[in-house]
Amino acid sequence: MANDWNKIWHERESNVLHPDPWLLKVMPLLPTGSVLDLACGRGRNALFLAERGYAVTAIDASGEGLAQLAAEAQRRGLQITLLQQDLERMPQLALPPFDVVVQFFYLQRSLLPELQRLVRPGGVAVVRTFSHAGDFPGGPGNPDFSLDLGELPRLFAGWEVLIHEEGHDQAHRGGGLAGIVVRRPLATEVGRCA
Repeated sequence: MANDWNKIWHERESNVLHPDPWLLKVMPLLPTGSVLDLACGRGRNALFLAERGYAVTAIDASGEGLAQLAAEAQRRGLQITLLQQDLERMPQLALPPFDVVVQFFYLQRSLLPELQRLVRPGGVAVVRTFSHAGDFPGGPGNPDFSLDLGELPRLFAGWEVLIHEEGHDQAHRGGGLAGIVVRRPLATEVGRCA
């Protein structure tokens, strides 16, 4: 799978790196501090967040994507910690919790418990990906890579939903989209959520 993404990122190397528009929309909801960008690809969101003062760690399986991210970070004078790891084979990460964890256009349900663990109590998770919600043709060829209607709030049951949208927007390659920004309960609130 990483080889497929290496090829894709190599072919897109000259494409300008713009942060996801939905990240721009939800920025006021994010606390300051440290960020983990899971399945970062070429790092469009990691670069944007690093430019805004976040201490960013970016993880992806693709060496090509990470190499492009490293080169662009150096060109912009940014410090970003890069980790190459195949999240499908090794979903556990030897990392401490972060203030913010972002995951855009990558759906691996087996990774969600680890994503949640990596958000510090009181921290925020941002997830945006394909969804079966909305009447939009196209989308991922594999239906397992799209969320079911209402799935995101269920996956983050017990967390404070700051914003949740689904079915309003169409992805650039077709299909509907869903996104959520959720705050992990503080340690003293965990017992009340159970």
